[in-house]
This record gives sequence, C-alpha cells and structure tokens, in this order.
Amino acid sequence: MRRLLLTPGPTPLPPSVLKRLGAPILHHRTREFKDLFAGLQAGLKSVFRTRRDVLVMAASGTGAMESAVCNLLSANDRVVVHVTGVFGERFVKIVRAYGLDPVVLEEAWGDPADPGRLRETLRRERGVRAVFFQHVDTSTAVVNDVRALADVVRKESDALTVVDAVSSLGGERLETDGWALDVVVSASQKGLMCPPGLAYACVGDRAWAVSSVCRSPRFYFDWRAMRKGLPESQTPFTPAISIVTAQCEALRLMSKHGLPRIWAKTASLAEHTRAGLRKMGLELFSKAPAHVLTAACLPEGVDGKALIRDVRAKTGISMAGGQGRLEGRIVRIAHMGHINRRDVDAGLKALKAYLHKA
Repeated sequence: MRRLLLTPGPTPLPPSVLKRLGAPILHHRTREFKDLFAGLQAGLKSVFRTRRDVLVMAASGTGAMESAVCNLLSANDRVVVHVTGVFGERFVKIVRAYGLDPVVLEEAWGDPADPGRLRETLRRERGVRAVFFQHVDTSTAVVNDVRALADVVRKESDALTVVDAVSSLGGERLETDGWALDVVVSASQKGLMCPPGLAYACVGDRAWAVSSVCRSPRFYFDWRAMRKGLPESQTPFTPAISIVTAQCEALRLMSKHGLPRIWAKTASLAEHTRAGLRKMGLELFSKAPAHVLTAACLPEGVDGKALIRDVRAKTGISMAGGQGRLEGRIVRIAHMGHINRRDVDAGLKALKAYLHKA
C-alpha cells in the first residue's frame, strides 16, 4: 500500500532529500560541516526574504516559538497574543509558562485576525512589549494578513511583531524585511520539505536590542549563544546534522524553482482542492483560506476521527482532523511542499468514498 501524507506537517519529501538523509554523517566541528551550514544560511535567507542571519536550533516549531518568548520578554512585560486557532493558544500557554499574563485577543475560529480589533487593543493597552500572531494557523486553515497587522503594531505602539510562520514559510508569500517584521519563526517539516527536527528564528535589529536586556532565564534557546557561532558557521550545541544536510538539498530545489513559482503552484493546488471539496457538498471552514492547506466542515453526524482513521487504514492516505474544539468536526488537507495535484486528487477520491460510507 502506498503511503501518502496530506497532513500539514510532516509533509512528503522529494527523492533527493530522502537520499541526502542517508549520506554519511559529518562531525559538526569540521570544515565540511561549516561549509554545509554556510549553505544552509544562504538558502534560509532566500526563503525568509531577508538579509539577516537566521538562527538554527534542533527543535520542533514550538521550540522556535518558545525561544521568541524567553529571549524577548521579562517579568511584568505587557504582551498581546492575537489568537486565530490552536497555535495562537499555544503562544498564550508559552507566555503564561514564563509567568506573564498576556492580553488575549481572540477571533471566532475560522475568522482571520482583524487589524481593526488589534488597533483598538493597542490603543487601550499601553506599553506593550510584543505582539504575537500566526501567519497561518493550521488548526483553522486561516491565513492572516501579516503585513496589515505589522503596520498596525508599528503605527500604534513600539511593540515588536513576532510571527509564527511554521506552516506558511515556503508556501505563502512572506516578506520578512519588506514588511519590517521583527521576528519570524519557522521549522523544517512543512513547506521546506524536510523531516521534523530543525527550528528557525529570523531576528531583526529591534528584537536584538530587546533580547540583549531581557531578564528571562534561558540556556538552550539563548539567541545570543546561537548568534555568537554564526561567523564560524557553528551552533552552540550539537546540531541535527543529517537534517541540516537534507534541508540544504530541499532549499536547493526551492531555489531552482524560485519562490514565486512555488507560491503560484501552492495557490493553484489550494483552489483545486477547494473546488473538489465543494463538489462533495462540503463547506470550507476558514473565512480567509490559506494556500498551504484547506479545512472543510464535515456533515452533521459524521465522526471525523473515525473517518480519517478509516481513510488512512484502508488507503494509506493520511489527512488531518480538527484540533481542540474542532476535533471530529473538520477535515484538513495539505497542499504544500512536495505535494502535487495527483496526490490531492487521490486524497479527494478517498475522502469522497469514505465520506459516502460514513
């Protein structure tokens, strides 16, 4: 049985990336690894659309999210988290884990972050240190207008913008420097076509100034230690060497195709997926659908958990269900990275057949 991932992370890997995972492992304090790491930096700068260095850590995307909190926030700092799904709630949990009480600005699930509501919040809440939000929240398949949100933050406050681009990077247009984003975090296992295990933080000058005086305890996720090794193409701790090797190959493929073509392909697959779901009579969940994945509402009475389990067991095709309050109520199909139209069609065909049975 052919196994096919249509989940929003991890995603399928190109054959050449799989091959690089099997290459002989390097020692990380050698010239060979330094050259590899320098190539990783060049590729990451390209996909982040930045001239800044990109910090690399062996972690999941959540590790990059936590690193932003512990490097930017000190005791009693004011912080706003704009929530559009489970991963916005995760930012809330991380901030609270560091003893802070965030202002939580929550949208109805399925709705994107409203710049007007953010503006009102920042005018009411003075002295905010940072505003956290997702570019794409995969739990709701919502894409937020990062550029508009960042403009509001700059006009209404001195706060830093912290953007979770774990799901969006490489699939949705994102301009780190062009949109003056202070911090953008991401990870390897979604649009960047690599296994889980690498997390990234792209940090601007304003954020570095705040980080230098931040009083939060930090060790493994200390950005200062990561930055110190960059001139020598080194990491402070043992890196995920094989995944670095594979990520370099994935970034080479992305450079060959070009980001604009990749964005256009992802958008085309998104529209194709939405059309297929509408033909089944399913309603899209998101009012601002992302390009990297699509979420659809399941008919009343259908057990979404059982449906997805049956599709995977009988066809080998993995899709995602709902998270949190959406558990069992929606189905989510990814169309980012190495996923192509044939893959999406196979997923839609399987979903249709088992939805009929359900």
